[in-house]
Amino acid sequence: MISHLITVMVLVSLAMAAVALYLLPVLIGTARHVPGLAAIAVIDALLGWTFFGWVVALALALRPVYPAGPVVQLVQHLPPPSLPPGHLAGAGWAGPPGPPPPRPESPPPLLLPPQSAGPGPPG
Repeated sequence: MISHLITVMVLVSLAMAAVALYLLPVLIGTARHVPGLAAIAVIDALLGWTFFGWVVALALALRPVYPAGPVVQLVQHLPPPSLPPGHLAGAGWAGPPGPPPPRPESPPPLLLPPQSAGPGPPG
């Protein structure tokens, strides 16, 4: 009974070690914060069994990682834009809400005669 338990524990440990070795490129890339970790994981998962894919994924995980430069935020205090001549600051539509009143040069509205109730369809 104990020998079976030890056998199961050894087999489970070997399986976990094999999975860790298979995913070693992903684990290294995660620890090193390598950009493009998703590509490493896909290559390792899909092509890792060929050993060539595993070596490629490992090479990608071990490539040099250059730190990003400092983030600089540029703040400019520009003068306000100059207004065209004759334009008043703050001027705009100050009329009542709704459509603007009709202009004098606009044509009168089109009025249609009411429809008379003529004879129905021939029957």
